[in-house]
Amino acid sequence: MGDRHNRCALRGSVWPLVVVGLSATAAAQPLTIYQIQYTTDPEGHSAYAGQVVDCAGGVVVAKFAGTRPRLVVQDPAYPDGWGGIQVKDWIYPYQMYNDAQVGDWITFTNLLVEEYRGTTTLQRQAAYDPGYQILSHGHPLPPARLIDVTAIAAPMYGVHPIYGEGWYVVDHRAEYLESMRMIVRGVEVTERDLGKAVDNYNLRAAGGDCWASDYMNTDAKPAVYHPFVVVGQYFCAVGGVLEQYTYLQDGWDYYQLLTLATPDLAICGDGNSNGIIDFGDFGRFEECATGAQCELLPAGCDPPAWTEPPSVLPVGHCLMMDFDYDGDIDLRDFAAFQGVLGRG
Repeated sequence: MGDRHNRCALRGSVWPLVVVGLSATAAAQPLTIYQIQYTTDPEGHSAYAGQVVDCAGGVVVAKFAGTRPRLVVQDPAYPDGWGGIQVKDWIYPYQMYNDAQVGDWITFTNLLVEEYRGTTTLQRQAAYDPGYQILSHGHPLPPARLIDVTAIAAPMYGVHPIYGEGWYVVDHRAEYLESMRMIVRGVEVTERDLGKAVDNYNLRAAGGDCWASDYMNTDAKPAVYHPFVVVGQYFCAVGGVLEQYTYLQDGWDYYQLLTLATPDLAICGDGNSNGIIDFGDFGRFEECATGAQCELLPAGCDPPAWTEPPSVLPVGHCLMMDFDYDGDIDLRDFAAFQGVLGRG
């Protein structure tokens, strides 16, 4: 573990030799995202923190420009946890970030593992002669994991034994979900202007609360919040990726569900994500109710990969039509749909 450049043992194969930013030499088998992320450390720190590693990577599920451009990458082989990671590009003009597109499978060499304010990241820094390779394009995004809000519970105001008063998460059981796609269901916005950057909002469900933020949401800019996020708004579902934010010196330690685009904020009955429920949404209900296309999805209608835009996945919004959360779209849901017509 003290070796600065960690390599796993060979497993009988080497990568293709077309690599960006790396000489064409045979390399040992890279680490999986799971191997980098998995930890028993109570603070959630990777066992490889501070080391330079090769990573087998996964599917790009999101891109965020920000101050330091980053990719969110998830390995579909690990749907139950420890399968996602953020990769930051520190090298201007950010070739890795610009080359990679959502749906690409990307691998990495010579990236630094860093724990940045609670989140495990891979850093592409020039000092380590980093490389990356886009192996293929057009992969479906790994299905979002349906979770209860209690799995990513909101922090509580209290007194830390060292850092004093602040907002602290009670435990770190959500660590295994870090940087993975997920969905919470049946939630209402009850408060805004929370967190270190005053950009978090509270989502309340029957079982508890969690915090979310739209800072990665491509449809929210330049506003702090997506237009749908107002106090009192009820969502059939909210999706995104999970991130931890920890800055104990200032009294902060919490998990936040980061929405990525408008369809991540699923208003019940709003099949086209325009914020208005009208007869223009009926076509979506009909598609979901007939079930033929919806059943082609790995998880059917509960939940489908509904964060895909309609032009990519025609029945991508079936979750918005499942008013009673029973996994199908039927006459009971139609009655509920009629009850919300005209809202917006």
